[in-house]
Amino acid sequence: MFTTEAIVLKKIPIREGEELHELFTRDFGKIRAWVKKRKQIAHVDHGSIVHCVLSTKGSKNTLESSSIKYTIRTENMDYLALLCPLLCLHYISLFCPTGNPYWQIYTDYKTLLPLFNSTEWSEKSKEIFIMKLLKSSGIGWTRNEKHESLVFRKIYKNIESYNIQAFVQLKELDSKVLAEIRSANQICMSQYI
Repeated sequence: MFTTEAIVLKKIPIREGEELHELFTRDFGKIRAWVKKRKQIAHVDHGSIVHCVLSTKGSKNTLESSSIKYTIRTENMDYLALLCPLLCLHYISLFCPTGNPYWQIYTDYKTLLPLFNSTEWSEKSKEIFIMKLLKSSGIGWTRNEKHESLVFRKIYKNIESYNIQAFVQLKELDSKVLAEIRSANQICMSQYI
């Protein structure tokens, strides 16, 4: 048995009382774990962070118990704000291979969770997170440096070196720069989606 913190990426119902959870763990990266006993497992939504106890038998992980560490507060969020953390989860699932720990991606997501609760910060958080995820995952970027703003270039150059929350809260990150980041992210992801 081992314990770790994990982001709940997906919950796939298999049959009555049994699910397969895809988790992005702090220590082991993306893993899948079977859930059989509902009584010991905290009911959480996608995107929540849980402390979990897992057992391994052969190549099968089983989630023995879990407790909620942090969950997204959805009661004050509109649809678009709620979509932002869900898209981040989708891209973690898509771009992070199974079994490789990505401490920085886990830490960045955990750091941004309080910002996802705010409609004002949710879109900025999503785009900056995706930009950093794509760059740190080595996904090929198509850039047109002649048409990039100075702020975009500075963010792109330094995104792996500094705390992600600092970039989200930059005063210079206005709607024009955000649109530039969104466009670069979409071009980069288009070959994978």
